[in-house]
Amino acid sequence: MYQDERREGDSTGMCCDKNIPLLFLMHQVFHMNVQYIIHLIEPLKIKPGHAGILLFLRKAGPLSQREIADHIGVKPPSVTVAIQKLEKLEYVERRPDKKDQRIVNIQITEKGMECTEKLMTIADQADAVLFKDMSVEEKLLLRRLMLQMRENLFSVKEINLKELMETCPHMDQTEKGYVKTRRKDRC
Repeated sequence: MYQDERREGDSTGMCCDKNIPLLFLMHQVFHMNVQYIIHLIEPLKIKPGHAGILLFLRKAGPLSQREIADHIGVKPPSVTVAIQKLEKLEYVERRPDKKDQRIVNIQITEKGMECTEKLMTIADQADAVLFKDMSVEEKLLLRRLMLQMRENLFSVKEINLKELMETCPHMDQTEKGYVKTRRKDRC
């Protein structure tokens, strides 16, 4: 940040709004939002990735670690570490599969269900902060603009981003909408 771009008397050191490149502003807002969410979930003693696993298990029911890894797009060893952490917190438990005793499924516990309730409240709280003082029309316009930006990136000729995103497990298969930003090598 350049000294001469700071607002006079602004203790935050943030650049004057008119001088911030839009791409930088978008990055800043998304980064601040992630940090805010991390702050909000801190009392639950979990990270955003753990929250994703819990919310997925709540929706999908008991699954093997491999199925969880495949769905969330991470390597099985990463899921193992996350599951161990969630087990220590008593948010999940391992249970033998009813049909195949060789398979161990991960199942959300009652305490884990309570945690997901808190996570959904936190998500609502984060949305309320992020979209405060925005009308429904403004939110719809923002959505349209974000979709347009995504489409613009998909149209880049040098790399087929659309094809890369279609192989990503975070792609919403019903509308082919990208749900969560991830690098290709992590999907």
